Amino acid sequence: MEGPIESDKTVECSGRLILECGCGDRLTLLGLKEDWLSEERTNFECECGQTLTMADRLNEEVLEFSRLMRGAYKVPGS
Repeated sequence: MEGPIESDKTVECSGRLILECGCGDRLTLLGLKEDWLSEERTNFECECGQTLTMADRLNEEVLEFSRLMRGAYKVPGS
């Protein structure tokens, strides 16, 4: 008899938040802002030791626009 069959170990995510530290690192939180607030989780620690809060949230629309624009224009001579 074969061993037990592993079930699918994926979990759907309702959303994500990206917090950006002054050192340049980013912390991705899975779930909605309301979920974190209801759990009273409002402070997070960057690897550099800096405390991050929801005020450090990265605007993902601006981030996506930056990604799109990065390849849109080429500087002459580069």
